[in-house]
Amino acid sequence: RVFDIDPASERTTTLMVGQFGFGRDGRSHDVGYLATGSVHGFVPPRWHNADHAIDIDDHWQAKDLRRSVVHQFVVEKDELTWLDEATAFPAVRLLRDTDASGLVVQFSLSQMAVPTAPDQPSRWQLNGTIAPWYPPELRTYPAGRLLVPDHRGPSRADGRLHNLSVELTDTHALLNMITAVPVDGNGPVDLGDLELRTAGSDRLVARLPREAYLGQEYILACGLVTVP
Repeated sequence: RVFDIDPASERTTTLMVGQFGFGRDGRSHDVGYLATGSVHGFVPPRWHNADHAIDIDDHWQAKDLRRSVVHQFVVEKDELTWLDEATAFPAVRLLRDTDASGLVVQFSLSQMAVPTAPDQPSRWQLNGTIAPWYPPELRTYPAGRLLVPDHRGPSRADGRLHNLSVELTDTHALLNMITAVPVDGNGPVDLGDLELRTAGSDRLVARLPREAYLGQEYILACGLVTVP
């Protein structure tokens, strides 16, 4: 169910999800799911980006065609039902056997298709991922430390980075860049090699080569990047 908390605002479109399932290929009465579970509560919009797609012309719906938004919800472990077919897939077995408290489902809506006829539903591109969820993490907001763009600097004709989050371990930096990199008709835009540095001393923490967010692996991982 989709509704606007504030009908006068384009930034309050909230989702209500009742049931989540994944794994089927085709129609549900032909091929079954691998797991299903109940979802409770609201799924508010996060990380609004008004300039995600940068190659939109002066179309009358350009404002909608450019933007993106992130949603996230949790299916708790007690609400999950793993079906017999799950044992056939190593990745699904790892999700099932983890000691996590449930699954977190994160996805973005972006690159709305140009309507082909009046009064037809809008079709959006959906990208997302499923991962183990642990109680210290928020349910509807991406985990990690939030990094936001500094709009005081000069703007670029080819766009700029948007919101992302980062979590550091002793050996790696894990970046959630689900809608951080602007896109055009060819995919993610090349913004050059990126660096993660401390704010005070400008010490280099991690380097993100352009190949890490321009390749097929980045697209398949829905913006989740791990670098040394």
